[in-house]
Amino acid sequence: MADGFAEFMRTATGHTPYGYQAALAADGLPEYLEAPSGAGKTAAAVLPWLYRRQVAATGVTPRRLVHVLPAHSLAHGTAVRIGEWLRRLGLADEVGLHLVAGAAASGGAWRRRPEQSAILVGTADALLSRALMRGFADWRGMEAVSFALLHTDTQWVFDEMHLLGPARQTGIRLQQLRDELGTVAPTRTMWMCSTRTGGGIGDDEEALQARLGAERRVERLRPDPARYLPELARSLVAAHVPGTRSIAVLNTAERARALYRELRATAPGREVRLLHRGFRAGERPVVTEGPADLILVATPALEAGTDLSARTLLTELAPWASIVQRAGRCNRHGEEPDGGRLLWCPPPGADGGGDRVAEWLTEREGRAVSTGEFFEASVAEPSPPAPPLRRADLLDLFDTSREPDGTGVAGWILGPAEGDALVAWRRWEQGAPGEEEPDPGADELCPVPLADLPELLDGRAWTRDRRDHRWRPADAGDLRPGAVLLLDAGLGGYLQDEGWAPDSRTPVVPCGAIAEPGSAATARQLFACTSWVSLDQHLMETEEEAERLVTALTGVSAAHRAAVARAARYHDLGKCHPAFQEMLRSGGGDPPPGLLAKSKAPHNGIGNSRAHFRHELVSALILLGEEQPDGGGEPDHRLVAYLAAAHHGQLRIAPHRRPEEAAQLLGVRDGDRTPPIELSTGERFRARTLSTAAFRTAGPGSWTEQALALRDREDLGPFRLAYLETLVRVADWRSSARHDGPVPPLLLPPG
Repeated sequence: MADGFAEFMRTATGHTPYGYQAALAADGLPEYLEAPSGAGKTAAAVLPWLYRRQVAATGVTPRRLVHVLPAHSLAHGTAVRIGEWLRRLGLADEVGLHLVAGAAASGGAWRRRPEQSAILVGTADALLSRALMRGFADWRGMEAVSFALLHTDTQWVFDEMHLLGPARQTGIRLQQLRDELGTVAPTRTMWMCSTRTGGGIGDDEEALQARLGAERRVERLRPDPARYLPELARSLVAAHVPGTRSIAVLNTAERARALYRELRATAPGREVRLLHRGFRAGERPVVTEGPADLILVATPALEAGTDLSARTLLTELAPWASIVQRAGRCNRHGEEPDGGRLLWCPPPGADGGGDRVAEWLTEREGRAVSTGEFFEASVAEPSPPAPPLRRADLLDLFDTSREPDGTGVAGWILGPAEGDALVAWRRWEQGAPGEEEPDPGADELCPVPLADLPELLDGRAWTRDRRDHRWRPADAGDLRPGAVLLLDAGLGGYLQDEGWAPDSRTPVVPCGAIAEPGSAATARQLFACTSWVSLDQHLMETEEEAERLVTALTGVSAAHRAAVARAARYHDLGKCHPAFQEMLRSGGGDPPPGLLAKSKAPHNGIGNSRAHFRHELVSALILLGEEQPDGGGEPDHRLVAYLAAAHHGQLRIAPHRRPEEAAQLLGVRDGDRTPPIELSTGERFRARTLSTAAFRTAGPGSWTEQALALRDREDLGPFRLAYLETLVRVADWRSSARHDGPVPPLLLPPG
């Protein structure tokens, strides 16, 4: 295997693997991996897994790799690097690559192919919130799918574990809960760091001497606090060597922006760039290429996921793990024969570092310190307190109809000052978004710290209401991680070279292809069903897709496979409801007789009398009302009913009750009549009168009691149950896609 992996890695990266990387390809990823900054940890996490999965076919390598970076990081660069490896290896079409961070966190293509090998790269806030079934910037209807796939047949890799804050303890606890509660297929976790704590890269260090021996001379700056930024700028310009790169890492985005402006004024002919999280996707500065003569001002976003090197690096005093990462960007590859310069200074106030870090740096004043010395150093610092994730908390989170105790999950993932909303800028003649204002696209969205937004809650920030989906002024309750806000472009707040600039009043130029309200591009159906599909046909096709899917996957028991297939066959029985049939036929055309599942003609949705109608509630009522045979190898009928009800993610443990629905539940009224149904399998479902009583309470005999019993059953548990839900949903998506195609704009309904 060693020779095969060596050629594999040379093809991907152009480099021969270090011995420790080859050992990972032979033995699999361990629980802990300690290697110095610049020693190829990203390649060590990805390429051995990829080789074992796609080439060696060990049979025990998880299907998905989830590469987690600290919440403040820029994950895009890591995803680009991995994408280039896949391209060189000819695996770009076989292995999915998905970025789950910032504006890209709202994408979800990785959920549609659970049988495919895939790599997810993202930040801890985006990925762990999904692993807790409360994904930041995620659609609530997809939360169970994200949860299922992240906890099944997955290899988690946490990069720079000491920079993760509360996410570190939560990641550890989630692995413990997976081991306790059981998963369909094994899921593992590896933790990586750039300091030695007892493990490491074994006896392979001889091959890494060029990296371990890379030096930088430590020098302390003593700027006058009253003129902190001007003196910092002058020191950096004086230390900069023409033709090389210099980097300044400041602890806050506010000071980074101010230093960037100071440098532009101090050295007007010098190339200066600013790098932090708060840029729109297409306007983030490219710093891995470009001019060699460059001064880069950055925030802690630079600490993980960026493979940069500078001859001169200036850093504010910070926690030890941050200092190690920043120092690792100074003469990173040992390319400077005379070594690099590492300049440091305490920031104004008490917002960075600790006495032990300052003491360690002071003791080495004027000395050349190697990468190996940073790696071996022991500068213990207390870990910030984090709320423990209990088993009961995870079980509560399984119910997506409510928030656990109203607090959300941010405390298990982020520190008190962390968390971003996603902001886009638009222009409105009337001063506010209209009813048909389209949602922003990923290219428009800019991550903005939540702490910067409260002053905008005076009518300048708008959000889409969760209940009626209309735009309304945002309030304090809307400021949560992943929230999407619209701001008036005329009021400023963003500069192309600075990104998020809250003190700027320069009007913002909107970006991206923003559709005009009422145009075809804003319609809900741009790609939809292009033929009439009968209910029986759709049910049979969904069952076929489910059987293909479970055949392609491992770990699903025979009993659970049968339940998934049966739920796929029954999932849309509720579309027989007269209100749904009327909707399908409301768009005109020439619908065929009989019960339909899909409409060829665009339609305007359920009328006001049946607002919020959910056909899957009717499916559950039909299945629960059927007499079930005892034994005989039939699938568990309660599990089948649950999987059918959950196939859109809207009806799981309990329905989303709405105050305005006093006379009905999810558009279904007690006393509604459904017609008889006959399937091509010979099965018959009689006409019936519906009662939603079991869904209106949480006591004995209720739907909620039955669903919780499934969640807590020993052969299921939350991870397996969510995975079975996902298989039914994916089968439904695939059977629907058989009949999808682009809809001509003239056939689209307005808005």
